[in-house]
Amino acid sequence: MKQTLSNITVGELPKLISDLGFQPDQVVNLTIESSEDDLLGLMARIGKKAQENGLTEEILNELLADES
Repeated sequence: MKQTLSNITVGELPKLISDLGFQPDQVVNLTIESSEDDLLGLMARIGKKAQENGLTEEILNELLADES
């Protein structure tokens, strides 16, 4: 079986591997490719982290307001 998982965090790996039906002692091949070079992925992670830390659309609009 070959499965491609995209835009996942390292912390999600154990559950995803288990959900695919692999046993803890099963040997598999794993290729990891950083998505840091993907601008959209990077921006999505930044946005998610900002929301987790309390950034709302209203606060963002205030921060971006042109006060010149």
